[in-house]
Amino acid sequence: MDLGKLYSAEGACCLGGLFFIALAFGADLWQALVYTGDIGHAHAGGDIFIRVNIPVMGIAFLAFGLGMYILNEHRDRVHFIAYVAGLLIITDGIAHLFAVSDHIGIPLYAVGFAAVGVLQVGGGTLFPFLPRQGDRYWIVLTIGMIVVYVASRSFSLPPLWYQEANEPLGIFSKAIEVLSLFPLIELVKREKSVPLGTSPSGAVEP
Repeated sequence: MDLGKLYSAEGACCLGGLFFIALAFGADLWQALVYTGDIGHAHAGGDIFIRVNIPVMGIAFLAFGLGMYILNEHRDRVHFIAYVAGLLIITDGIAHLFAVSDHIGIPLYAVGFAAVGVLQVGGGTLFPFLPRQGDRYWIVLTIGMIVVYVASRSFSLPPLWYQEANEPLGIFSKAIEVLSLFPLIELVKREKSVPLGTSPSGAVEP
């Protein structure tokens, strides 16, 4: 990806999208820290405006900015599939950032959700332009998160986790992860089927 594009209209849209996501996370975390006694997070779902309206604007800006860049610079099926996968990864990352507020009283959980959320939002934004050889690791990460979620709702394993109840944010996150597996697996299949000396998009490498 050409870093000079950060100063383009596409880059401005992407930066704006990341700003909205950071704004939503910061506002949600602030509510959890200051108003926990009043609104009672801990799987309560937070403020709907913060958790739905603001992130949707962020995703829309990212979708437009990345979409325009790919349309102008990388008009091929592989980049489009990676674009879809990236948006799903970003959406899941936002859900994990909001999970930080829901688990603010458990530092280990909060740090884990924050690390995964930041990785997914950042990685999802850059995903269409990352080397396709790394897609398999995203599949491993995604399946791992699904397994951990199912385990945490099935039994306790102190001190790593205690059995929790299903909540809307977690169910939404797992649904997005399952959906993201489809484009990720398709990318891996395409990468494996590319003849030696040919890029995933079909162009012959020098």
